[in-house]
Amino acid sequence: MPQNGLNIGKDYRFDFYTAQGNIVLPTLLKFTAKKINQKMTIKPITGAPIQLVFEDGGWEGSFDVSRIDSSLDDYFAAREAAYYAGANIPSGYIQETISEVDGSISTYQFQGVVLLYEDAGDIEAEKDVIQRVSFVASTRIKK
Repeated sequence: MPQNGLNIGKDYRFDFYTAQGNIVLPTLLKFTAKKINQKMTIKPITGAPIQLVFEDGGWEGSFDVSRIDSSLDDYFAAREAAYYAGANIPSGYIQETISEVDGSISTYQFQGVVLLYEDAGDIEAEKDVIQRVSFVASTRIKK
């Protein structure tokens, strides 16, 4: 739902897929992602520096959720139990769907995603509980 020719956030949808199944987050408040670039500067003694960028750093980001159920707590409790049981914990992926200003749909997929429970939330009277999850991903591809 772009507005005045701009993407405004509500025109994005994120779907979270793990080996244990989908995580449904209807109260997603914020999502951030950034490319991790490996940079190198070559400094020849005879001229200006030469900049190199390598695409092998992956992606990282985070998202905030207003807690309405035990979805995140259950996922991370199961993953922690699997870890201590010595089980293999496969990565997942995040699918990003954008309603573009021109009416088209763009879809991207963060692959090789590992989620990290950064903050289960502060519990205070008469305030919503905001949970924060960060992630790392191997790649982000266009679908």
